Amino acid sequence: YAFWGEVGMLPDIRAKLKPIADKIRERFGASTRPLDKKNFLADVELFLSIYNRSLTNTWGFVPMSEDEVKHMAKGLRYLMVPELAVGLEVDGKTVGAVFGLPDYNPRIRQIDGRLFPFGFLRLLWRKHTIKRIRVISTNVLPEYQLMGLSLVLLDALVPKAMEWGIQEAEFSWVLESNSLSRGSLEKGGAKRTKTYRLYDYQR
Repeated sequence: YAFWGEVGMLPDIRAKLKPIADKIRERFGASTRPLDKKNFLADVELFLSIYNRSLTNTWGFVPMSEDEVKHMAKGLRYLMVPELAVGLEVDGKTVGAVFGLPDYNPRIRQIDGRLFPFGFLRLLWRKHTIKRIRVISTNVLPEYQLMGLSLVLLDALVPKAMEWGIQEAEFSWVLESNSLSRGSLEKGGAKRTKTYRLYDYQR
């Protein structure tokens, strides 16, 4: 699913998330940290590798190769906002990550999808003025997925989004089986706007 929320909903969403997230933090000794700007590329690769491993048991998921992870990390280096990326640690090990991307779609339409020769500059120029984000990845390693740690990540991201001045946010994809995250978003006022389905066609 995809959920949509506007800035007025974020405090309500956090109010619902925080008590649960605090209990999970205390129970499992979990902590969050920002994206390491000094080791930006390596940290993005780490976040993407967590994304890769976290979805191995998801039907239809095709994992990225190591080279694909490195290639995507290099591309995201220019698109990501470090302040909107959070890592999750348990016992000093990074086991989860969440990051949001500014919604570049209106700018992509303005440049007609053409990045060269100057489209790329127009795309990234003053990206801090973009006030809509898509939370595209909230992932936890498989061996930690039954602990509710994704809520800790979302709880850490929401105040950062508010500080950045975000006015709208889309949370996707949220799995249908992830009742804890779905319930927290819905109780906070977020609305389900999209449903994604994968079908297996057999002849």
